[in-house]
Amino acid sequence: MPDTSSPVGETVFYFGVDLTLLRTLRDHLGARSIAVRAVRTLAGLMLAADGRPVPILILEPGILRPGRSVKAILERLEKGTGLRPRLICLVGAAPSAEPVVYQCPDAVMTLAAPWDGTRIAEQVVALMTADMPRQGRVLVVDALAAECLEIVATLRRGGVLVEHVADLHQVIPALEGFPCDLILLDLNLHQDDHRELAATIRAHAAADDLPIVFLSAEASPEHHGEVLHLGEDDYLARPLDYDQLLATVRGRIDQVRASERSSQLVPGTRGARDRLLLSRTQLIKRLDHAILVNAGTDSGQAVLCIRLDGSPVLGAAEETDAGAFGSLVTELIRSTAGVAQRAACAGEGELLLWVGCASNGAVVALAEAIHQAAGALVVPPRAGVARVSLSIGIGTLLPSVDNALTLLSRAQSACETAQRAGGDRVLVHRTLDDPAMSGGEFGDTPLLRLLQRALAGSGFELVYQPILSLHKAHQERYEVLLRLRTPQGDIIPPLAFLPVARRCGLLPDLDRWVLSAALRTLRQERDAGRRTRLMIHQCAASLAEPGWLQWVRDEILRLDLIRQRPVLEFNAVDLLADEDQARLLFPELGRLGIEVCLAGVTDSEDMLGLIARRPIGTAKLARELASRETGARLRLLVQALHQRGAQVIAAGIEDPAVIGRIWSSGVDYIQGNFIQFPEDTLSFNFQEGVIGSS
Repeated sequence: MPDTSSPVGETVFYFGVDLTLLRTLRDHLGARSIAVRAVRTLAGLMLAADGRPVPILILEPGILRPGRSVKAILERLEKGTGLRPRLICLVGAAPSAEPVVYQCPDAVMTLAAPWDGTRIAEQVVALMTADMPRQGRVLVVDALAAECLEIVATLRRGGVLVEHVADLHQVIPALEGFPCDLILLDLNLHQDDHRELAATIRAHAAADDLPIVFLSAEASPEHHGEVLHLGEDDYLARPLDYDQLLATVRGRIDQVRASERSSQLVPGTRGARDRLLLSRTQLIKRLDHAILVNAGTDSGQAVLCIRLDGSPVLGAAEETDAGAFGSLVTELIRSTAGVAQRAACAGEGELLLWVGCASNGAVVALAEAIHQAAGALVVPPRAGVARVSLSIGIGTLLPSVDNALTLLSRAQSACETAQRAGGDRVLVHRTLDDPAMSGGEFGDTPLLRLLQRALAGSGFELVYQPILSLHKAHQERYEVLLRLRTPQGDIIPPLAFLPVARRCGLLPDLDRWVLSAALRTLRQERDAGRRTRLMIHQCAASLAEPGWLQWVRDEILRLDLIRQRPVLEFNAVDLLADEDQARLLFPELGRLGIEVCLAGVTDSEDMLGLIARRPIGTAKLARELASRETGARLRLLVQALHQRGAQVIAAGIEDPAVIGRIWSSGVDYIQGNFIQFPEDTLSFNFQEGVIGSS
């Protein structure tokens, strides 16, 4: 009789009649969580497969009915499931005179009787763990029976293993019995609070870092925006495009695979995903959320930057004495942190550890405990050091911090300071507003010194904020933003240092630094085959600088950016005060193929008159206009800008309730911390982030 029990984990199929062999296969493969399903007819095989990919088929060709070919069976399975199985062919004892007759050309191996079940099981394990990539595994949580059947069938045809539950209460038990790479979740099962729902699922150890793809019949921009803001999750609106569904699931599973490969950098994670080891982008997203909740408090939320003194291999896992030793130290750090550890990111030569303790004082105590535990570690004879020495820098939320990059840089800078002081110590970051760090200086002097230092080569950094299309346009577009880093690791936003730069006449110098660095980034994007557009701010004072336009032209030619030019952004109010420079230079920029964006646009007659006289490609609405004005007034302004040939960006989006009004006004793009905080990488997924349709 065919085996009709549900497969556990991966499943192989045995098309044969040898019951002794079947028992041996089940005994050996069951110990490796590989199920064996037995069938005796082609119809039984197709019924048992039920649209699922068949990774391995163990076949006795001798029991096939006349006219049935092995090749035809494999092709039928491939057509029905999307995957051609690996074939192990079991043939009768071969006459010594004609061994070639018994070879099966479609098989990865052909075995002659008597068959050794133990050997066949070993070959199956070798094929499934080494030669074949592990199939993606998806848990579908959906109560719509008819559509769910189509979802499951689509995923299985795409080579994905699927488990389905129809009730939220079944999710955690299902995850415990079906470790998966992704959850496909119907939001209509929980109408009240999507954030609460995701948090409830992720509170369980089996799912705390699983990607969740949401399905919903609600297609409004506000609804989509809320889901986008849940972090790294995706959103698919019903009715479903099944090709898009499969592409989204495959894309997420590919990211999980990359995470699994990177998790092997830390011991204890080989063969299973370490749910506390994140990529840098994932860590930044989680920290940004924690900062919103806890900013300005002694919350015990902190980042530790930990480096192994005298060695660049902390976090590495190369099969060398030094690499194994670095991994040993990393595991000690994480085990000492225990339940205080929220997440970790293994970077080049360092481990970034996000911890949550009762207070900031408890964070320091934890760092000291890690430091002492490392010092007591028994050193392998060939490790190359007499004792373990760690430098640990601590970045806390006090003084108040508004973004994850600042928090990370505080920890890293404190760690660098500890290493420069000789290493083997724990240091907490110190900020510019500490009199001990500013030398007792007040007014513009401390920031002026930092600006001069940065222009000389150390202190400026670029971050990038995505500008998201509200229509079916997937071109990657970012605004380039400047940050100033102090020697102590704090990142100072432009609102703090630009007034000083203006008073000291340094704005044109800052503009040249930004434009030069951003054009180098644009060249890197071009070399990588990405058609990224970067919006780069320049001040009106730069337009008045002799030779500025020629310098821009020379930089674009030098970097060979003729086909991938930047968008230059200017403040509309500044240009109203000195329109002559725009009158002279905007046509020249147009001849260079450089698009102009005006920022801070309002519906004043003077502003609209400026845009009518000086045609531009993009208008960025003033933040207060985008967030506060009524829908009717906003629509009239957007229509007026469109009539003048400009696309419209609504910036400063912090609230999902605003998105619906913005979208209905006809705005082309949105930008703001609600979509994504500025990051130091160009990693936003624009394909998944598009809202609405055209």
